[in-house]
Amino acid sequence: MLFSCFILSSLCLAFVSAAYTEYVKAQTAPRSQILKRSAFEFIEGTLPIVDLGYAKVQANYYNTGQDFYQWKNIRFAAPPVGENRLKKPQPPVNETAVNDGAVGNQCPQHLPPEFSIANPFISLLIPQSEDCLFLDVAVPGKIVRGESTDPLPILNWIFGGGFVFGAKDFPYSAYPLLKSANNEFIYVAANYRLGALGWLSGPTVNKDAVGNAGLWDQRAALQWIQDYIGLFGGDPNTVTVMGESAGAASIIHHLVSPYPALFHRAILQSPAYLPQYDYGHLETQYVGFRNYAGCTEGGIECLRGLSSDAVIAASADMIKLAPYGTFQFGPARDDDYVPDIPTRRLKDGNVNSGVHIIVSHNSNEGYLFTDPAIITNSQADNLIKKNFPNATSSTLAMIGSLYPAPGLLSRYPSTFERVSGLIGEWIIGCNVRYIAANYPNTYIYQFDVAPGIHGEDILFTFWGTDLLDGLLNDHFGIDLPSGENLATAVQSYLTSFAICGDPNTYRQSGGLPATIKFQQAGSTTGNMKVLNINLLGFSTLSSDPDSPADRCAFWQTGAYAGQSW
Repeated sequence: MLFSCFILSSLCLAFVSAAYTEYVKAQTAPRSQILKRSAFEFIEGTLPIVDLGYAKVQANYYNTGQDFYQWKNIRFAAPPVGENRLKKPQPPVNETAVNDGAVGNQCPQHLPPEFSIANPFISLLIPQSEDCLFLDVAVPGKIVRGESTDPLPILNWIFGGGFVFGAKDFPYSAYPLLKSANNEFIYVAANYRLGALGWLSGPTVNKDAVGNAGLWDQRAALQWIQDYIGLFGGDPNTVTVMGESAGAASIIHHLVSPYPALFHRAILQSPAYLPQYDYGHLETQYVGFRNYAGCTEGGIECLRGLSSDAVIAASADMIKLAPYGTFQFGPARDDDYVPDIPTRRLKDGNVNSGVHIIVSHNSNEGYLFTDPAIITNSQADNLIKKNFPNATSSTLAMIGSLYPAPGLLSRYPSTFERVSGLIGEWIIGCNVRYIAANYPNTYIYQFDVAPGIHGEDILFTFWGTDLLDGLLNDHFGIDLPSGENLATAVQSYLTSFAICGDPNTYRQSGGLPATIKFQQAGSTTGNMKVLNINLLGFSTLSSDPDSPADRCAFWQTGAYAGQSW
C-alpha cells in the first residue's frame, strides 16, 4: 500500500454548501516592464470590463457586503484537448466576444474507493470538462473605482485534493479571506489538470509528452499573474501562494524546481505528497492508463486522438485501483521541472531562495490515510515491508525501532496509532522540518483542534461566522454578521502574512481567544518553536511533536527506498 493526501474538509464543505451554491516564461520580468496600470472599463448598467489583449473579461458579480468585484472563469491557457492533451499549457486563443465568466468547468476528477461516496456529487453543481484551465480574480472595490492607486499584493490559492479531486472555487470562496484582510490584497485561484491527465510521468511520457502537466498549469497561472494582474490593480512583485495538502505539496515542488519561483511568499498547510521516484513504477502507471484508454498500440499520439470521455474514464479506472489511503497520481520525478523528489532536493539545499514561508501541519495527519483493518503488529510489519520493498533488513529494523509496536512503554497505544504516526510523519510532518531547514525565519504552526485530522484546518481557513457565510454573501447577497473567534484569529495570521510578510502585523486583537506573537521557528537542528492552535486558543511550543529530528532525519536518508540520498 502507498500513502498519499486528500482534503477531507473540501468534501465536508461541498456537502454543507451544495443546496446554496450554483455553482511560460522562465522568470519574472523587471517591475518597470511588467507592472501595467489598472484598466477598468465601465459601460453604464454593466459590471466593469478589463481588456487583456487576447480577451475582454467582465466581472461576474459585485459583492455589496464586502465591496469586491469578482471575475470568474478567465482563460489562462488554451483548452488542453486533442493535440494539446498531455502537453504543457498552451497560450490562450483570442476571444472575440466579451467573457462574462458564465462558462467554466472543473477539471475531470474521480475519488478512490474509500471516498467514492462523494463521486456522484463532484459534478453536481459545476460541470467537468478537459476544457478547464480557468482562473478567478477578486478585486477590492476601492481599486476598481480608482479610490486607491497603490497596487495591491496578491494571494494565489492552490487547492488540494490528492491530485485527483478539487477545483478553484468549490467549495472555496474569496469572501472570508478578503474580509479578514480588510480588502488589502487581490485574490486569485486557478484550476489545474488532475488524475492521469495532469500527473502522468515516466520515460515514455517525459519523452513524447510532458510529465507533471498539473505543475505546468499552476506555473502558467502564476505567469498569468505576472503578465496581467497589473491590469486589475495588483502588484506582481508581491505574490503569496497558499495551498493545502496537494496544493501545499505543489508549492514544495515549485520551491525545489530549477525554474525560478514566480512568487515571493508561501503558505503551506499540511504539505502532503507521496515520493514518486521509481521510473519503473511510473512507466507501469502510464501503461495501465494507456491500456484502459484502449491505446495498447500508438502510445501518446493515440491518447491525443481519443475522445475526452475515453481518457477521463481511463483515469478514473486507474484511480479505482489505488490502495487504501492513496490516490494513484501525483508529482513525480521527470528530469525537468522535477529533477529529483523534493526530499532529496531539500536535503541538498537545491531550492529557490528568498521566499518567506509559513508552513503547518495538523496534529493527527495520518488518521485519514490509515486502513482501520490493520489491527495486529504482524499486519503492520507486513504493510511496512510491502510499501518499502527495496529496504534492507537493517533498514526495516530501523523503521521498527523508530515506530515500535504498541505496548506498555511504547509511544503508540495501538497499531492504528503506530501506522498513522508513520504515515503522517513520512508524507506530511517531516516536510515541515525540511522546509524550515532551507528557509531562515520560517513560521510553523500546528493545528491541534480535535480531532486534528488532515484537511480539518480548511474549515477554519475559509470560515465566515458559520460555514455558509462567504458562500451566501457571494452568491445571494446575504451578509451574516461576523464575530471575532478562533477561526477569524487563524485567518488574521495568514492574511497579515499575505499583506506584508509578517503574520503578526495585522493579526486579530481584542477577540477571544486572544492571539499571541507568532514566533519564527529558529534553529532546525533540534527543537523548533511552533505556534500551537487548539480550542482554548494559542500557545508556543518549544518543539514540534510531528516533525521529530531523529525520525525525519531517517526519512530524508532515502534508506526506505533502498537508496542513499
